[in-house]
Amino acid sequence: MPLGFLQYGLLVVPAVLFSLTLPLHGEALYTFYILISTLLAVTNRFTRSGAGQSLLFLAEIMWASWLMALYGPFMIFISLSALYVYMYRLGGSIRWFILGIQLITTNLALYWHVATPTTLSSGAMEVQMNTISWFSDSVKISIGVNLLLWMTAALSWQGAKAANRRKQLEHVYDELRHKHYELQETRAQLLLFSKQLEDAAQAEERIRISRQLHDDIGHRLIRTKMMSEAALLTLPLNNELGTEMVKQIRDQLAASMDDMRNTLHKLRPDFHASDAYALDRLLEEVGRDTGIQTHYEIVGQPHALYPSTQIVLYKNAKEAVTNAIKHGKATSIRLQLAFGHQEICMSISNDGSTHSLLDTGVTTGLGHEGMRQRTQFIGGTIEVQSTAPYTLITRIPITNKMNIL
Repeated sequence: MPLGFLQYGLLVVPAVLFSLTLPLHGEALYTFYILISTLLAVTNRFTRSGAGQSLLFLAEIMWASWLMALYGPFMIFISLSALYVYMYRLGGSIRWFILGIQLITTNLALYWHVATPTTLSSGAMEVQMNTISWFSDSVKISIGVNLLLWMTAALSWQGAKAANRRKQLEHVYDELRHKHYELQETRAQLLLFSKQLEDAAQAEERIRISRQLHDDIGHRLIRTKMMSEAALLTLPLNNELGTEMVKQIRDQLAASMDDMRNTLHKLRPDFHASDAYALDRLLEEVGRDTGIQTHYEIVGQPHALYPSTQIVLYKNAKEAVTNAIKHGKATSIRLQLAFGHQEICMSISNDGSTHSLLDTGVTTGLGHEGMRQRTQFIGGTIEVQSTAPYTLITRIPITNKMNIL
């Protein structure tokens, strides 16, 4: 419920209902008093100063207590209107200080209302106050009013805490959203920068290749053309010299072909870095060198891996294959690489003797410890299944594939 709606509702609705019980000649003065209460509430609502708000809340409480002394406990709702609002707006110990003053002034007003005569006069107008029939004595009135004050204070305090937490969460959410936008913008800038670097590198490489073609191969071809023209003129006159010139032309063409081959080789992408840690090549080399049967299987949708992940998988696979051959006397090795949404799972199993692998301390040796440490370094785990077939499982969590540039 909006703060202002409840504030003015507690102030106006009970005041209007109570006015129905007043004699006709007392309604004008009573309405004037209620307008003063409303003016204090509206002024406080548009006051931004903390000290000014505190003073206006005290003025509202004093005025509500005075009305309670005049008209009775029903005016407590005007006091509750101020209580509900300052519990939300004020912080720290100041609201509890004002609550203490409110309790004191309210009880004094109740005592004054019960203990003093019920006839008040103002100029020519006299307001006859009727004793409230549903309260028999001042004790019941005091207990009821104080309970109402404490309950309203507790509920307002809890509501203020909840509203404050909600504001903090909204602030954190706004900060996160702002950081997300900044991250997206930075990522776009990085992608643009990397594209610019790539374009610049390609342009530089094109310039280098064109210069090389012009300076080396181009000059050789021009020289070869001139030598071929000279050979055409020399052969009819001097066959031996013409033949020697043709041989030189052949050598020049061979050198030009070598230069062209070297240039094309430099243009070819460098796959050596990724091939150095290729699991299928590892199994192929092991099978070729040892004669062991190897099986390589990919499960799921393959995608690009971080170099650190690729290196850890390769080194763990190499260690597991070495242990299977050296200690387990395996004749068949199977490697399965499974691509999941949250992790990559590499399982290496062999048909070697599990007892031999366990007796030689493979699972507790330096090799196994090295696998465990390098896997944990990138947030992964390793698992050993000692039942046949002996299997080593490496699990590595993966991040969003879109983040791999």
